[in-house]
Parts: sequence; structure tokens; C-alpha cells
Amino acid sequence: MSIFYRLLGSTGQFGFFIWQIIQALFRKPFFWRETLRSMHTTGFQCILPVLAIVVPTGMVTTLQGLQVFEVFGAQRLLSSLLAEAIFRELSPTLVSIMVASQAGSAVSGEIGTMRVTEEIDALEVMAVDPFQYIIIPRLIALVVMVPIINAIASFGGILGGYAVAIGLKGLNSGVFLSNLFSFTKMSHIWGGMFKACVFGLIVGLISCYRGYYVSGGALGVGRAANTTVVHSILLIVCVNYFLTSALVTLLG
Repeated sequence: MSIFYRLLGSTGQFGFFIWQIIQALFRKPFFWRETLRSMHTTGFQCILPVLAIVVPTGMVTTLQGLQVFEVFGAQRLLSSLLAEAIFRELSPTLVSIMVASQAGSAVSGEIGTMRVTEEIDALEVMAVDPFQYIIIPRLIALVVMVPIINAIASFGGILGGYAVAIGLKGLNSGVFLSNLFSFTKMSHIWGGMFKACVFGLIVGLISCYRGYYVSGGALGVGRAANTTVVHSILLIVCVNYFLTSALVTLLG
């Protein structure tokens, strides 16, 4: 029963945290400089690790898909498979998981350190709302930057697949490019971007929540960063199923 009560209390606390964010979101002043700084930090912190994951994934997908298509003599459809997989599923999910590992843990640790060192209490004493100055800029940065990073990573994955198909396997470049968007529509690409926005919101909410309610000193900060990564990835995987089901139903 104690686990049930703790879960119930955490759920209520998280709900109240979201309500405070909604209230602070539309209240002046808006700290745009802090928001831009957070966006800059998130982008440069995550872009290289994300590309290091998505580009090889596109290359491996091309290799595996080519083996199957060669059996049926349908190598011309390889680029269509790659585009579908990258834009609709692989890139949004992998990007969000990497952002949770990189930026999510960093945000949680940063806010947690501010809580432990009483910087958040000092802001409240100076009549500065910590939600407006700390939480909102980082949340906006993650919601905005994850789709941008996803767009860059998607084209990186396509380029990785192109390099393998053309450079290593000798497929015709014109056939590869002409069939790249045979089955992929703009609505599918925007659907992947929408998923990236939702996943960025998930990472932002969990990382800010875990950091804001840190307790237990330095050990608590480390625990919050670790919990942020685990919970974000689990929630992303679960939400991804429902989003994919809804988008497939709506967009085909």
C-alpha cells in the first residue's frame, strides 16, 4: 500500500507541476534570452550524438532492406523503405531517446543543483518566479529543438543509406532518388515532426520535474538525472505506439 500511496502522491505532484507551468507560460515577463541560450545549448549538445546514431541506422537499414529486395528483384523500392522508416519512425524515436540521455539528464542535473544550492529559493526571495525563469525556457527549448534536430537527423539517415546503396552496393543513383518519395507523403514527414514535438515535451516535463523536486544533496541530483533518462525513454516508447497508431489511422 505504501507504494500505491507514493505513486498517487507523485502523480498529484506532477499534475500540480504541470498546472504551475501552464499558469507561468502566459504570464509576463518572458525570458527570451534564457530561452535562446537553452535552445543553443540543447542543439549543440545533442546534434553530434544524434547523427552518430541515426546515420549508421540508415546505413544498416539500407543493407538489411537490400537483402530482402534482391530476393524479389525490387531494389528500386529500397529508397522508399528507407524514407518511410527514417521519417516516420526511426529518426523521431532515436532522436528523442538521445536527447533524453544528453539534454534531459543535463537539464535535470542543472535544475537539481540549483535546488540543492538554494539558488531557486534565492530567486523566490528576489520575487523572480522560478517557473518563468528556469522551467519555461528549458521546456520551450526542448519542444522546439527536438523537431529541428529530428529534421537534420532524418536527412543524415537518408544520406547514410544513399552512401551505402550507391557507393558500396552499386545501385543506380537516379533510380534511388526518383523512388525516394514514392510512398512517403509530406503528411508522413509532418507526422514524424509532430511525434518529435510530443517527445520533446515529454523529455522537458520529466527532466524539469525531477530536477525541481530534487532532495538529498548531490546523491539526489545524480539520482534525478538517472531517473529522468529512464522514465523519459519508457514514456517515449509507450506514447510512440499510440501516436503511431493514431497517425497511421489518420494519415495512412
